[in-house]
Amino acid sequence: PSRIENIARRSGFEVFSWKSAIGAGVVVLILAAGYVAQIGAASAKGYQIRDLENQIVELKEQEEKIELKVAESQSVRSVDEKVKEMGLVPTAKVEYVMATAPAVAKR
Repeated sequence: PSRIENIARRSGFEVFSWKSAIGAGVVVLILAAGYVAQIGAASAKGYQIRDLENQIVELKEQEEKIELKVAESQSVRSVDEKVKEMGLVPTAKVEYVMATAPAVAKR
């Protein structure tokens, strides 16, 4: 044995121990398993994020289509067509009714 090994043994340390090697191996395996689990979780989150981003794009497209339909239905030409379809005619004189005092219903 070398001088370092003799000093280590007198101090209560062994230069090489199977127990230490196995313990270190177990720790390395546990750390590796944790790393693999984290990578898998991060990958799954990445897929979820991509799916949500695709949903956002689809919803924005739907929103644009709906806004276009609303604008079309509120256009003057559209309103004129609906008035003709309903058979409405313009009035010659418009009369407005003005309320003099607020009315309240009591029981």
